[in-house]
Amino acid sequence: MDNNLIKKYFIIFKQMNRKRLLIYLLIGGVVAISLITLSIFQSRANRNMQEKFQLATSYYHQAENSEGEERTKKYREAEALYKEILHKFWGDKKDTLFYLGNCLYSLKDYKGAIKVLQRFEHKYSNDYFTPWVEIKLASICEQKKDYGEAIEFYNKIFKKYPQSSLAPQALLGMGRCLQLEGKWDKAQQNYSELLSRYPLSKEKEMAQIKIQQLKQLQKND
Repeated sequence: MDNNLIKKYFIIFKQMNRKRLLIYLLIGGVVAISLITLSIFQSRANRNMQEKFQLATSYYHQAENSEGEERTKKYREAEALYKEILHKFWGDKKDTLFYLGNCLYSLKDYKGAIKVLQRFEHKYSNDYFTPWVEIKLASICEQKKDYGEAIEFYNKIFKKYPQSSLAPQALLGMGRCLQLEGKWDKAQQNYSELLSRYPLSKEKEMAQIKIQQLKQLQKND
């Protein structure tokens, strides 16, 4: 091959490599700038979210220590901020869901509370707070007089956490719901099981009272 032709190809190849290098550098620069911008944006968003969460939680605790209209007002303020966090910000929303569910429960918005707490339960099934979320869901069903659904929740809790302090609560809840359904024998079985399995629990005294009530009801029936 002619030397001049070789030199010509070499110059073209060198120019192509130089252009390719410039393109790579340009793309790399754009990516780097984008990542830096995103990092700054995310940092500001996280800081803003934390500030809102802290404010919402301060309203929540104020509500817990208040009464009447002031209590409702503070729960509403906390609810609004928790919902804003869920809708506007990225990141882990576990604590926000937990507190929002409790807010809605305290405001007797049981439909909203169930939706939020079930979202928590599905997303954080193995979390430390999940058992308390499940007992809250059972309590909501009981408050709504959905006793069959409440019994299912209480039974699930009892089977999942037999060594937890929630187990005697679940047995007591099941007994209460069965009693309200008029299933006195099954209710008494739950109360008796509570006494035999958890004799040192704080629910023991209530179970004893319930058993006496049932005996009196059965005597008068």
